Amino acid sequence: MRKRIVLCLALAALVGAALFAAAPSREGEFRPHPAYALLDRLLCAPDGVTVEQFSSHNKKGLNSDANWPLYKDAAGDDVIFDAAGPGCVRSLWGTAFDPAAVLKFYFDGEPKPRIEINEVDFYKGKQLLFPAPLSSYAKRGLWGGEPFAGNSFVPIPFEKSLKIAVHGESRFFHILFERYRQASGLASFTGKEDRSALLDAFARMGERPFDEAGLSVKTVESKDLEAGQIVPLLKIDGAAGVVREIEIEGDGSAEFFRETQIRMRWDGHPRWDVCAPVGIFFGSPVEANEMRSLPLRVEKLENGRVRLRCFFPMAFWDKAEIEWANPSPHRFGPIKAGVSVGRNEAFKDAGTYFTTLYHAGETVYGQDWLLFEGLGTGWLAGVVQSMRNDHYCEGNERFTIDGAVSPQINGTGSEDYYLACFWPNPDFDTPFGCVIGNILEKGGGSYAGAYRVPSAYSRFHLEAPIPFYGSLRAVIQHGGMSDIRSEYRSLAFVYLRRLPALAETDTIDVGAPASEAAHAYRSSRPAPVTILTAFPEGENFETALRSTGRIHEEGEITFRVSIRPDNDGIRLRRRMDQAAVGRDARVFVDGRLVGVWRRGYENPHLRWYDTDFDISSEFTRGRDRLDVRLVLEAGPGAAKFTDFGWRIYSFER
Repeated sequence: MRKRIVLCLALAALVGAALFAAAPSREGEFRPHPAYALLDRLLCAPDGVTVEQFSSHNKKGLNSDANWPLYKDAAGDDVIFDAAGPGCVRSLWGTAFDPAAVLKFYFDGEPKPRIEINEVDFYKGKQLLFPAPLSSYAKRGLWGGEPFAGNSFVPIPFEKSLKIAVHGESRFFHILFERYRQASGLASFTGKEDRSALLDAFARMGERPFDEAGLSVKTVESKDLEAGQIVPLLKIDGAAGVVREIEIEGDGSAEFFRETQIRMRWDGHPRWDVCAPVGIFFGSPVEANEMRSLPLRVEKLENGRVRLRCFFPMAFWDKAEIEWANPSPHRFGPIKAGVSVGRNEAFKDAGTYFTTLYHAGETVYGQDWLLFEGLGTGWLAGVVQSMRNDHYCEGNERFTIDGAVSPQINGTGSEDYYLACFWPNPDFDTPFGCVIGNILEKGGGSYAGAYRVPSAYSRFHLEAPIPFYGSLRAVIQHGGMSDIRSEYRSLAFVYLRRLPALAETDTIDVGAPASEAAHAYRSSRPAPVTILTAFPEGENFETALRSTGRIHEEGEITFRVSIRPDNDGIRLRRRMDQAAVGRDARVFVDGRLVGVWRRGYENPHLRWYDTDFDISSEFTRGRDRLDVRLVLEAGPGAAKFTDFGWRIYSFER
């Protein structure tokens, strides 16, 4: 799979050398601008990358999410990020800053910080390594005395490790970062990394991120539209292609946005891959509001008309069907539409299908709101959401990837997830997140009135799309504890290959003599078997789970596991106890060092967590079993290495 995926990714980035064969075309070749690379990568299934998040979410599972650092370091500073490489920080968000707080960046185990800067100055772009517009400090809320959010999309790669500490109060933060199965020559941050795609995304925000040349364009014009009418926008049979742009000029009424639909089906799938209201699909779920982002654009025109544009690429290998539908009882003015299609260079067995999940209704007490749930391999690319009634904005996003016991992405509040802060939120546009609608103004200037106005938020994970290899469950709380009654609507944008790339091949029941003996499990400093009853973070934080395991303070751990010989790498998943900061471990496979395992986080309240360590096929291909050795390293404070069970997965080719 690796060679096919690498080639798939490379070809997806190339301009089309020939035109789509099924329709007349314009002369020239398809020429993407740098920003389009952030979209084009989604056309192939993820390979060798994972995404996680550190945040100040409440470690007791409650609502107050300020001043919860990962742990305190030896200097007494709040640690807000601590990970072993190779990896790259992709997004830093914060709010309610301590004006005296200083950020400290420690790279690759260096004893002194390589970079120190006042936290507010960091987001204001006063450190030349983190310039505007990739770093920003803006008024993104209307409550409180200092409702400013800081956002930075400057990539911060690290070869061996990175720790970010705050001298002062850390308050609210969340940090998204990627980990890589292979280093591929990655070097730690210099400030000279290629930022052209990100800068172009800001410079061209809302504009077409490619030249029109080299695309075939199917155009449709209709007369006034009746109730129940369907307008075909594209129908292709027996040819491959990639939809590069969908543009619709139509009615600007709220009914058009909320009650008409756009539908898409790829390669003859039995159900629609996309079936969503037009407004929420184009990023304006309530009514015609101007919005600009990298993948979506809404423009108001004269005479109550609107222009809607979508730049998400959509691949197909045999058939494509797109239609506009009016299931409502309303009559609308005419629409004009154009669908631009280019050549598809991606391999089907490594490709993904563009799909969405639309969810609307009333919230349910005690249950988080579902954004997306599915099996397979792919990317979560973004979310558009609308909410109204009660204090909805406190809810944390929680994304659980590949069936882990706790979410790997666990946030601090709904408006924080959408890159804002301290609801209600003024309108703003970025390539990766937007708020539109002026709800405070439309609610008569009062908070109570604003609750009754449907909000409109979007977050596009294009600086770091969320990869999954077996499954994804993405939810968001309603209110601080999923305890309010509100009306919600959401649309998740996902690139999906309906075939999981992870296969479980072995398990070790730590503390069970038979399982330990079968896997030659040994510890050089034997730790007694411990029975622990504890709670996980996330949706099930009130549900106690019991397991046996061991708590190690030093020494080595060895065991043998079964894998598939035709693997494309493997994953070690360890159930751990977060009561103390995790001790590092150097990981050896068949005597070869493959990396350092670190979980720099402490939570004595909600203790269960599944931590993953992915190993490149360079060390595993052709083997049906592996001898694993973990050499425990020194860690902060009373660091411990805990294992309460192992699951072994093979990445399938």
